[in-house]
Amino acid sequence: MMNTHVVPCPACQTPLNVPPSAVGKRARCPACGDRFIIPARTDLLDDTLAGWIEHDVDEMIEDRNRQDDQNQESQVRHAIPQPVQAEDEPDASAELDETILGIPVVQEPAPAVVERPAPRPKPKAAPKPDDDSKRDYPKNLRTNPKSPHLVVLKCGSSGVRFAFDAKWLADEGFRASMPMRCIYSGNADRSKLIARPMVFADRSRARKVDVAELCRHLDVRSLGDSSPRELMKMMSAIESMPSPFMYAAPYYISNRYAHKMMHCMTRDRVSGGITAEVIIPDAICALDWLARVNGVCGKEYEMLERDTSMLHGDTFRELSELCRTKIQSWCKLRPREVFQLYLNDADFGRRDEGLAGVIVTDQRIIYCKYHHRGQARLDNEEAVIQAKVDGRFAKLTLQVGDERARMVKLHEADIAKLQNALGKDAKLSVVVR
Repeated sequence: MMNTHVVPCPACQTPLNVPPSAVGKRARCPACGDRFIIPARTDLLDDTLAGWIEHDVDEMIEDRNRQDDQNQESQVRHAIPQPVQAEDEPDASAELDETILGIPVVQEPAPAVVERPAPRPKPKAAPKPDDDSKRDYPKNLRTNPKSPHLVVLKCGSSGVRFAFDAKWLADEGFRASMPMRCIYSGNADRSKLIARPMVFADRSRARKVDVAELCRHLDVRSLGDSSPRELMKMMSAIESMPSPFMYAAPYYISNRYAHKMMHCMTRDRVSGGITAEVIIPDAICALDWLARVNGVCGKEYEMLERDTSMLHGDTFRELSELCRTKIQSWCKLRPREVFQLYLNDADFGRRDEGLAGVIVTDQRIIYCKYHHRGQARLDNEEAVIQAKVDGRFAKLTLQVGDERARMVKLHEADIAKLQNALGKDAKLSVVVR
């Protein structure tokens, strides 16, 4: 049997089986198609991979409110290693990649022989919708056409995505329904809030719309004791927008997030009319808005209250916004998974908090440090975490059966926190030695 080692894809983190002869050569990931240079077993690439993580986090902070179709609830990848095929054919970016990674491409007389993964069966095409109500206009938007109604399309780590009939933007009561709290942090301190109108840029008559420049003239930065209806009167009509998108429907954002904009978009319906969609990042703000529009007696409120309490519990909100964003770059909580604890890796300072460490939920333990990523279920009887204490620190290793994987490095005091978070019911144990 060929001696291979596992290397995670830098782009999608899929573990890949590679032979020793492929080290230093360019390869393409069979899962996502990303091209990279295969590293050796050593940790020489740790610093480089940490830079990749920080770069991803910076992009996420800038673009998160503009992402609409990406799947934000994908689970942390921990699949069976898949074989990867090394490529000997150089491309235009080979020289640049060698400079960045600092690894020369090994020239061999023949390419490394590796297995190709078995072709995956193509999923069956989804049946075409019979009408527009099954495609982008949920049926429960029509439950009461005489009053506004919000539909929860998605609840995930990026926030709550709502849909409503765009015609209600002309209704003054609906436009005044947004709670006075920051849509990003949930802060309700009026002295720190800015009132800003929803801008559906995709409906503008202008060829190019600078939403930030447009909002700069429409923002109300001193709320005082003004009511939402009074704030709407302070805002002028939104330029180049047709009815009903010209009417100012204010939402609120704290000074800390003044550079961000609410994600707003629209979809045309086949039978006529327009569906509007918005994303509220803060769960409490989203739940409050749903209660004001739909009431608290419906199933939608009950389901959203349950989901948001699990996705955005008090423990998770106690972490800083930047730390939460960094964590979400490598850990995606499942829809009904309860966050319990995060411990930062001891090799990462406060400035880098969130890039590496251990997360404990009610279902599993998840770890990340450079390209060492993985997880284990708490009900796995074969899983054991071994903590080797050396001075003030402890190095953690996860052992499942005969397989062992390095985890992270923690402060010695954090070991007790980890044991308490796992609880007595967890079959996964921590052994200190």
